[in-house]
Amino acid sequence: MQLDPHLKTKKIKDLMSHATLSLESTATASDAAKIMETCNVKAVVVVENNKLIGIVTDRDYTIKIGSHAYPIDTPISRLMSCPLISIDQDCEIIIALNLMKKNKINKLPVTSNEKIVGMISMDDFRI
Repeated sequence: MQLDPHLKTKKIKDLMSHATLSLESTATASDAAKIMETCNVKAVVVVENNKLIGIVTDRDYTIKIGSHAYPIDTPISRLMSCPLISIDQDCEIIIALNLMKKNKINKLPVTSNEKIVGMISMDDFRI
């Protein structure tokens, strides 16, 4: 994948989407699917006691529900990817890209003072 040369000097906050959703870890797979469809997002951050603990992506949902035959009332804590890999909004774009490549992830929650403020995805880097 080729990185747009103009992005090399930008910060994550300049590129990220501010549309993010979070659900408590006790929410069900059905809850996650409904909110992802309604809000047209591909990931939901999972929180527990106001602490970020994981992420459920459309891919997690498909693979884990499909391959493990979990019922739709399964808590998302069983579907989520964890520990949560995130990045501060003031980091440079290239750091996010390298982090995503290293960890083989497509969506990366963006934080500020340990609070979720956005999401960046591999699609955001494409020319």
